[in-house]
Amino acid sequence: MSTFFWVLVIVGSLFLISNLGKVKASKKQTNRDNRINRFGKRQKQPKVNQQS
Repeated sequence: MSTFFWVLVIVGSLFLISNLGKVKASKKQTNRDNRINRFGKRQKQPKVNQQS
């Protein structure tokens, strides 16, 4: 009986994880100017004028 319970828990957990992985962020969240650069992709940064 204990084995059956743990099999149900594992299968249920895998099902929930697979369904939650399909959730995507909204366009408002992904198209921000101040978004965190998590993966190191280089983006064009605006030129800063430095005066001496």
